[in-house]
Amino acid sequence: MTTPAMKLTMAWALCFCAFSYAQQATQQQPSQAPADKNPELPAGPGKSTLVRVCSSCHSPDNVIANGQDRAGWEATITKMAGFGASGTDEEYTEILEYLVKNFPAGSSTPVNVNKATSAQLVSGLGFTSAEADATVKYREKNGDFKTIDDLKKVPDLDAKKLDAKKAKLAF
Repeated sequence: MTTPAMKLTMAWALCFCAFSYAQQATQQQPSQAPADKNPELPAGPGKSTLVRVCSSCHSPDNVIANGQDRAGWEATITKMAGFGASGTDEEYTEILEYLVKNFPAGSSTPVNVNKATSAQLVSGLGFTSAEADATVKYREKNGDFKTIDDLKKVPDLDAKKLDAKKAKLAF
C-alpha cells in the first residue's frame, strides 16, 4: 500500500533524477567555437597571443592605427613589458611577427567613424574616452555621419581636433 507521503517522495525523487539527467546531458554537449571578439584585427599566427597578452592593460585595437617598423614594434613591446605585460620570450616574438606583418610603418588606415567602436575612436583618432562615447551615442541616435561637418555636430567634440585628423577619417 502506497501512502500519500510515499507518493510525494517518489515524485520528488523522479523530478530530481530528471533534473540531474538534463544537467548532465547539457554539460556533455560539445561547445561551439567562441565568437571572435576582435574581428577588426587580421587573422593569423600571433593574433590570439596579442589579444591575450595585451588586453589585460588596454584594448588590442590600439595597434590598428599605429603602424611601425620592426624596431618600433620591438621598442613598444619592450615598453609594455616594462609596464607589466606578462608573456614569455616566445609569445613576445610571436606578437612582434604578427604586428610587423599586419601593421607596418605607414599603414595607418583611416577610421570609419560610422563603424568604429569607442575604443577604436580613442586609439585610431586620439579621442578621449568621453569624446568617443559621445560620438558613438550621437551616431546611434542620429544615424551615420556623411561628412566631417556632421561629425562636428557631436556635443563636446573639438572641431579643431577633427580638422587636424581629417585625413584619418572615413565615412
